[in-house]
Formats: sequence, structure tokens, C-alpha cells
Amino acid sequence: MKFLASAATPILVALGCVIAPKPSEAIPAFARKYNVKCYQCHTIPPALNKTGYIFKRLGYRFPPDNMDGTKPAPKIADLDKDIPFRITNAMALVTQTSFTAERNTANTPQSTTSFNLDEAALFVAGAIPTTNFSFYTQYELFQDGQSDLEQANAIYTGGRANSSYFVKAGEMHMQEGEGTRAAMFYNLFPTPAPLLTNIDPINFSLDQHPVGVDAGYTYATNYFKRVLAVSAKVTNGLNPDGSEIMFDSNKNAKDVWLDADYWYADDAGVTFMTYYGSKYQDQNQGGPTAFTFEPVIRRYGVFGNYMFFDKLDVLGGYLHARDDWKDLANSPTESFISNGFRGEVDYYVEDGFALMARYDRMNQYITGQPTIPTEVWGVGAEKAVTERGNVVVRATYQHARNGDPVALGSSVDKLFMLDVRLMW
Repeated sequence: MKFLASAATPILVALGCVIAPKPSEAIPAFARKYNVKCYQCHTIPPALNKTGYIFKRLGYRFPPDNMDGTKPAPKIADLDKDIPFRITNAMALVTQTSFTAERNTANTPQSTTSFNLDEAALFVAGAIPTTNFSFYTQYELFQDGQSDLEQANAIYTGGRANSSYFVKAGEMHMQEGEGTRAAMFYNLFPTPAPLLTNIDPINFSLDQHPVGVDAGYTYATNYFKRVLAVSAKVTNGLNPDGSEIMFDSNKNAKDVWLDADYWYADDAGVTFMTYYGSKYQDQNQGGPTAFTFEPVIRRYGVFGNYMFFDKLDVLGGYLHARDDWKDLANSPTESFISNGFRGEVDYYVEDGFALMARYDRMNQYITGQPTIPTEVWGVGAEKAVTERGNVVVRATYQHARNGDPVALGSSVDKLFMLDVRLMW
């Protein structure tokens, strides 16, 4: 813990600036539109609760609060029909700044501390009044030193509030907004669960935003006490370097993703998801044995969470990976196999204040080789410092032992992070 002690002075200075912010009335776009707090759709932004999940499934429309079964549920186009469209209720700016102290024991061990601008993102999203259409655009003004269009899609949502379907086309996140809370990318920690974002030896990860088509169906009982939802995506998939295929490609097959969710209590549910795809892989690039092949990628996962006493959220999940692997052009096709587990406990002290801890482990191996584990655990605290919940301060510590199933080695990374997220 020596590197944490050496960082104490700048951390205290940053914390002093954070816990006494200037008053702000800035709120995210959807909260502005409905004049509600961020907790209406989030436990703490950006982690979604059940209402936020349904809000997305209805094409960014609030579920009605009078759906008691005595009369037909409202049609999708009739939801929010009395709320006029305003551009300020469709635009939001999100920024995140942080202080980090990190120590890595890779080939060249080093310790670093830095102040960072992690992200500045512009969102333009919402439903078009008295129609079945909605839209969603996310442009990263700055992230990892670059600017990039993260998402841009058009959505048609039909049916009624208790039995609806949607079709979405464009660029979209693969696993964002689908799944109950244990399977969601957005959570209380500054990064998604390592189990979901782990990059395999052929540069594949579920953390992607490809171009494709998404379709889904949602059924809800009275007052949305129980919700059953299914979704399916067909997308272009990934380039050899792991980036998304955005336009023309010589890739023959499309990637398919399926998801089924069941919310059986106010904030508890289970998710099953599967992914099947392929990509071109440049193997041993730059060396005398370089070659290209097309591995098949498979993912199967089950996740669940339960909220006890409206305070203690217990989350867990399992994800199995099986990908084709070749070391040399003339070698037989083998398999990269991973069995991953995740667990998380989040305790909500009060609205906008949570303590959290999580643990992920992936046991990975290539056919005929030893199993190399990857272990990541983290703890943290997060607090919204405005009444509406649109300014969030968070402190986390993560300890990762990253295994390499190809080199049969591992490295340790320790990261302390203090960040501030502002949502206007």
C-alpha cells in the first residue's frame, strides 16, 4: 500500500474540491423532460434500475403508473403524448475527470499518478411525440485521447405498454441496456465487470458497438411487477484488430447475439445471453510465421441479482467462452476456453450513496495447455452530491492479476481511482 500513501496529498486536495461543489441545477435530459430525480431510472447513475430498463424497452418513454389490468394498457404512441418536444430535453453532456494512482508489475514494473479527463460525451436522444419512433446518439467528444461516434440508431416501438416490440437499426452497444443488473455494462464501478470486458487472445470482447439490427419483445404484468423480455441482434462484427466493422467488409458471416431477461421482483432479475460470431484474425503479425484465419467465437452466460430490504444488492454471473485458436498456419484448429465467474455486493446507505465490492475470476486455457487464471477484485464508495443525483463522486481500488493463456504468465496491476462524473 506504499503507493497509496505517496498519493495521499493530491488525493486529499482533490477530495476537498469535490465534496464542496458549487450549487448546480444542471440535470440530464430525461430527468429535465419529466422533472424527476435521476433515481427514478437509476440506483445511482449510470446503473439502471428496473424502471430505467423498462424506459429503454419502451423507446425512451416512461411506463404508465396506472396499468392495473382493468382497461387496455396505453399504446406506445400515446405514452408521453402531452409532453411537448424540446431540444433541451433531448440533449445531455456527460463528463468524467479523475485522479489515479497505479502500479503495474508487467515486463517493466512502474508506478504512476495522474489527473485525467476520462470522458466528455454528448447525447442526443428521445421519443418523437405521438409517434412510435425514437432515436439515440452518443458522440464521444473525448475518450482515450480520441473523439468517436459511439452510438447512432433509430428505433420503432410498437404494441402497448404491457406488450411491446421494438426494431432498432444503426450503431449500438452490444451488451448495453440489455440484461438485468448483473449483466449490465453500466454499474457503480467506473468500469464494467472484468468478466464482460475481458479481451481474449484473438482480440474479441463483448465491449463493442457494432453496426447492425436489434429486435426485441417485452411483456409486463400489472404495474410492471414482473417483466419478461427477449432481444436479438445481428451485426457486422469485428475487424482483425478488434475494432468494429462500420462499413463495407469482405467478412462473409454476421454475428448474432441473443438475450432473455426476467425481472421477478422490484429490483431483482435473471438474464441468459449467448453470442455466436466470427472474425478475421492476423496471427503472429509481423513475424515469419504470420498468417490469417477466421476463428469462430462463442459466448454463453447466465446472470442474476436480488435486492434485499431495498438496501443490499447481491449480484452474480457465469460466462463461458469457446473460441477457435491456431498457433501456426499448418497446425490443427484448437480452442481457447474460458470459464468466468463474477460476484458483487452493493449496499445503498441512502439514496445516492453506496458502498460496493466485487470479485471476478476467469479460468482460461488453450487446448493442451495449463489453465491460467485472471483474478480481479475491487472495493469502492460512491455518492451523489446534488439532490437530483446528476453529480457523482466515487473512490475505488482495484487489484488485478491478469493471466496470459498464450504466454503462460501473469502480471499484477493495482489501481486507486477518485473520479467525478457530471451530467448536464
